[in-house]
Amino acid sequence: MTDLTRPVTRKVTTLRGEPLVVTLTPEGLLLREPRRRSGFLLPYGVAFMQAVRIQVEAERRAKAAAKRERQKARRTR
Repeated sequence: MTDLTRPVTRKVTTLRGEPLVVTLTPEGLLLREPRRRSGFLLPYGVAFMQAVRIQVEAERRAKAAAKRERQKARRTR
């Protein structure tokens, strides 16, 4: 794997269809709108922890929904 030694910038489109400019730096992700100078730095550690939280919440919701379905099936017997 190659170390990130200098910033890499790419234009992307969000799920909502909005354009963004994403810059990968050694410090983290820099997100900004095109033709704007100000942006938001998201450190890699924070981004990773947020992704973990999202995944855990999704698994928790799926488990709760499955439990509700089992309980509903038991009541209808």
